[in-house]
Amino acid sequence: MKVFTVLLIYYHVYNTDMVSEIWFENYAQCEKVLRSEALEIIYKTSKEVHISCERSNVISSTPRPQLRPKDLNNG
Repeated sequence: MKVFTVLLIYYHVYNTDMVSEIWFENYAQCEKVLRSEALEIIYKTSKEVHISCERSNVISSTPRPQLRPKDLNNG
Protein backbone atom coordinates (compact mmCIF):
# COMPACT_ATOMS: atom_id res chain seq x y z
CA MET A 1 0.00 0.00 0.00
CA LYS A 2 1.35 3.43 -0.92
CA VAL A 3 1.15 6.40 1.43
CA PHE A 4 1.93 10.06 0.96
CA THR A 5 5.50 10.87 1.93
CA VAL A 6 7.00 14.23 2.81
CA LEU A 7 10.52 15.41 2.04
CA LEU A 8 11.54 17.52 5.03
CA ILE A 9 14.33 20.04 4.69
CA TYR A 10 15.63 21.55 7.92
CA TYR A 11 17.90 24.59 7.64
CA HIS A 12 18.93 27.75 9.46
CA VAL A 13 18.44 31.34 8.20
CA TYR A 14 19.37 34.44 10.14
CA ASN A 15 19.23 32.80 13.58
CA THR A 16 15.92 31.11 12.76
CA ASP A 17 15.33 27.40 12.32
CA MET A 18 13.30 26.71 9.17
CA VAL A 19 11.52 23.64 7.77
CA SER A 20 10.37 23.16 4.19
CA GLU A 21 8.05 20.38 3.04
CA ILE A 22 7.61 18.79 -0.37
CA TRP A 23 4.92 16.12 -0.64
CA PHE A 24 5.11 12.99 -2.83
CA GLU A 25 2.63 10.22 -3.59
CA ASN A 26 4.98 7.52 -2.30
CA TYR A 27 8.29 6.91 -0.55
CA ALA A 28 10.11 5.88 -3.74
CA GLN A 29 9.52 9.28 -5.35
CA CYS A 30 10.75 11.08 -2.25
CA GLU A 31 13.81 8.85 -1.99
CA LYS A 32 14.66 9.52 -5.65
CA VAL A 33 14.76 13.27 -5.01
CA LEU A 34 16.63 12.78 -1.75
CA ARG A 35 19.38 10.84 -3.56
CA SER A 36 19.57 13.22 -6.54
CA GLU A 37 22.03 16.04 -6.93
CA ALA A 38 19.24 18.62 -7.23
CA LEU A 39 19.26 19.37 -3.52
CA GLU A 40 23.04 19.75 -3.51
CA ILE A 41 22.70 22.51 -6.10
CA ILE A 42 20.13 24.37 -4.00
CA TYR A 43 21.88 23.85 -0.66
CA LYS A 44 25.60 24.02 -1.35
CA THR A 45 26.62 23.71 2.30
CA SER A 46 25.15 20.37 3.36
CA LYS A 47 26.56 20.76 6.88
CA GLU A 48 23.83 23.28 7.67
CA VAL A 49 20.96 21.33 6.09
CA HIS A 50 19.26 18.12 7.18
CA ILE A 51 16.99 16.36 4.67
CA SER A 52 14.81 13.29 5.25
CA CYS A 53 11.78 11.44 3.88
CA GLU A 54 8.98 10.59 6.30
CA ARG A 55 5.92 8.48 5.54
CA SER A 56 2.49 9.76 6.54
CA ASN A 57 -0.54 7.71 7.61
CA VAL A 58 -2.57 8.84 4.59
CA ILE A 59 -3.01 6.33 1.75
CA SER A 60 -2.15 7.79 -1.65
CA SER A 61 -3.42 4.90 -3.76
CA THR A 62 -5.51 1.87 -3.00
CA PRO A 63 -5.15 -1.55 -4.59
CA ARG A 64 -7.68 -2.13 -7.36
CA PRO A 65 -9.91 -5.19 -6.98
CA GLN A 66 -9.34 -7.85 -9.62
CA LEU A 67 -11.96 -9.95 -11.36
CA ARG A 68 -12.36 -13.51 -10.17
CA PRO A 69 -10.93 -16.03 -12.66
CA LYS A 70 -13.70 -17.55 -14.85
CA ASP A 71 -12.63 -21.14 -14.26
CA LEU A 72 -12.62 -20.82 -10.46
CA ASN A 73 -16.13 -22.30 -10.04
CA ASN A 74 -15.67 -25.06 -12.63
CA GLY A 75 -13.51 -27.18 -10.40
